[in-house]
Amino acid sequence: MKSKNWRKYIFLGGVLFLFPLVWVLLFGVMGKHHFNTLPYFDGTHPTGDTVVTKHTVQFDALIDENGQSFSSDSLKGKVWLACFYDIKDPNIAKITERLLNVNFKYRDEPDIEIVVFASQSNKDSLQIVRQYLKGITKYNGFSGKWKFLVEKDSALIIPAMMHDFFFINDISHEARFRLVDTKGRIRGLYGNTEYHMQSIIEDIALLKKEVDVARYQERHAKDNH
Repeated sequence: MKSKNWRKYIFLGGVLFLFPLVWVLLFGVMGKHHFNTLPYFDGTHPTGDTVVTKHTVQFDALIDENGQSFSSDSLKGKVWLACFYDIKDPNIAKITERLLNVNFKYRDEPDIEIVVFASQSNKDSLQIVRQYLKGITKYNGFSGKWKFLVEKDSALIIPAMMHDFFFINDISHEARFRLVDTKGRIRGLYGNTEYHMQSIIEDIALLKKEVDVARYQERHAKDNH
């Protein structure tokens, strides 16, 4: 009798050991992986992760810190953080510090950029921008990773872009941030708080994973043909 009980316990123990192993093999290795993803924004509300919005960020008529023409085409294929703040803001040190934390996390990722839009342009814009950038670009892993854009002529271009493309209706000096994916679609809206900056770091990681998975699937599809 004791021998039968002993064999029964061994059998049950084996089942309990093998069940999670079989589960991992079936649903972990052989199953299709699903990762958390970010919503798409169309101007009013997130459209959800199963519906891709047709809204994309597009712009030109801007120049970068080097005085060179710059358009949204230069950012295709990259994950980038659109930043709207005044470098003369009394809280500029805190804003810069928080952005440096974001930048440092991804300083060795050439396809992740920070792009700052100067909403107030004047004849001294480039000089002010270059002085500001001198103190922060030394933290970049790649040259030009932190871009600063100003308007060529009209002082109305960037405020209009903020409203039409980045869904910022209150044009104020309050710092605002938008996360944009490799196809120019907005995937995150943020303010200037420690919580938002941590969310930005985490959301960039999600988009980077999304890009990596898409590239893997593309290579896998080519290998199967």
